[in-house]
Amino acid sequence: MKFGVCVGTDIEKMKLIKEIGYDYAEGHCQEIARKDKEYLDAMKATGLPMAAANCFIGLRIVGEEKNEAEVNAYLEKLFENASYLGLEHLVFGSSGARRIPDGMSLEEGRAQIVDFLKNDVAPLAEKYNITVAIEPLRPEECNAINTVADGVEIAKAVNSPYVKVLADVAHMYVQNESMESLLEYKGWVVHAHTSNPDPDGMPDCKRIYPAAGDKFSQASFVEPLKAIGVEHCSIEANVIDFESDVRSAYEVLKELR
Repeated sequence: MKFGVCVGTDIEKMKLIKEIGYDYAEGHCQEIARKDKEYLDAMKATGLPMAAANCFIGLRIVGEEKNEAEVNAYLEKLFENASYLGLEHLVFGSSGARRIPDGMSLEEGRAQIVDFLKNDVAPLAEKYNITVAIEPLRPEECNAINTVADGVEIAKAVNSPYVKVLADVAHMYVQNESMESLLEYKGWVVHAHTSNPDPDGMPDCKRIYPAAGDKFSQASFVEPLKAIGVEHCSIEANVIDFESDVRSAYEVLKELR
């Protein structure tokens, strides 16, 4: 298992996590799409691979607000820059983009998401050989795709080898999804986000960086992922002190490689 950290496009953070020993960085799709080649070259010059990126799209892709030309122009630039950086996975969480508007049924909303992934995304994913991983989000954040099972259902409907699913421990935890249920999704779950999803004394914070002594066992999440062949797992969490957080988390995660 390779472990990385979500750092956006922050070059100094990339340098730090490389020095600590992380295997790769996870970027921010919308930031990557806006960067020029000079900045992308500076990211590459850190020597740390950027294997994935999240925050796939900020434009509406469900409902009457969708602007097809604007969406397609953005996606082309995103995939071009992502390919230039050597990314393997783009993470489709994007709660605002895929929110089903009032008055539209869940079935129609999901059908439009499937259409977006099948017709707008999959051809570019194939062209650039980059997998898009659907990220299920807790209901407080998204009313369309909430569980790993939901994500797999959408991916099956898209029916493309370039559209798969991500498992995020925090979203699974808050919805009482069994970590062992991941064993059912070999070939579908291809990427993961981890954190401490049960931080003591922080009721308004859904997740922080893992650390020694946490009640939640990282092994309970990582071992099923390894069993189904997932090769990358990134930390995505609220930051308290970035350098301290990433150093403490590395000491926990390096034992699970």
